Amino acid sequence: MKDNLFEILLNLFERSLSQLQKSHESVDKDPLSQLNEEDILATDEQPLFIKSAQTGSNRVVTFEEQMKLTKASYQFLMRMKQWNIINVDLFESIMNQLQFSDSRIVTLEETKWTIRSNLVTILSEEQLAFLDLVLYQKEDELTVH
Repeated sequence: MKDNLFEILLNLFERSLSQLQKSHESVDKDPLSQLNEEDILATDEQPLFIKSAQTGSNRVVTFEEQMKLTKASYQFLMRMKQWNIINVDLFESIMNQLQFSDSRIVTLEETKWTIRSNLVTILSEEQLAFLDLVLYQKEDELTVH
């Protein structure tokens, strides 16, 4: 998890550094060429809108996606989707993050961390506390009477 947090912070730093360099370069150039570049950049940075899946559709997990995930992480991800804890769009976002992970094989812990990091912005504090219980509970071997 520390590696993922480090990667996120490193990406944030690189993006802000590149933005500073672009703004510095744009100040140095003449206004006519700056307008042309701004027009080009505006078309490239427009958000990409993807239509959400229909309610009756099924997501087919490809062979490459299955090979990247461990059996436990795949089953856990599908269980979270089946219980409607994560919706279809969030499932796609999580799958994309897991597929672009630097790990050769994605473990259950990495899957749980990715799910939690995606749900942090959506859920309230009480819901997050419950999610932490679901994600990180450890069952005792003792039975309660």
